[in-house]
Amino acid sequence: MGRLQHSVKNLPRSRKIVLIGSLLALFSIFLPWHTIGTSVLGTDHTFNGFGDQNLAIGVITFVFMLASLLLVILPLLSIQPPRTRWSDSALFLFFGSESLLLLFVLTVMHSTSIARASSYDLRAGLQLTLVGAVLVILGGHIMRIENRAKNQGSIEPLARPPHQARRDTQNHLDLSNNADINPEEIEKIKKEDSRMRLDI
Repeated sequence: MGRLQHSVKNLPRSRKIVLIGSLLALFSIFLPWHTIGTSVLGTDHTFNGFGDQNLAIGVITFVFMLASLLLVILPLLSIQPPRTRWSDSALFLFFGSESLLLLFVLTVMHSTSIARASSYDLRAGLQLTLVGAVLVILGGHIMRIENRAKNQGSIEPLARPPHQARRDTQNHLDLSNNADINPEEIEKIKKEDSRMRLDI
């Protein structure tokens, strides 16, 4: 358990945001999403993400947020998740965006119900689930930027700067001190180095 906590602390910022967002959304699905009051009986009925008209969107959101959580947690447990042609950042963006879209549609549906019934109330669970989906999207976006910067840093430059070329030339010419090298090969290296200087 202590090793897992240490691994979580050393996670990149993007994965930490996805971890927090997915956990928040998964927890919030079990909280009340909306309440309907009956004026006749004077009672209130409260529904979470798996109740009433929330069920379909609640289940889809639960699956997407659980998948996001597993993509972060499984590598920390030395378990390799199934690989797809999509990167982790693309999967986080997809899971978060789809969940956010569905939750937004559900919020609009509930808002129209509020306009028709004075005893219909939205609860904090739906709003917190929305926040969790937004955090997953944010983490995926930051991860994409991090990966792009990492890839750009690993690309070899097409042309080396003159001072580096001179340093490489000196390294080649230092080989002339080695007695094991054929003099003809040394002359060939010198010609190649001078040609490189002219090209630069």
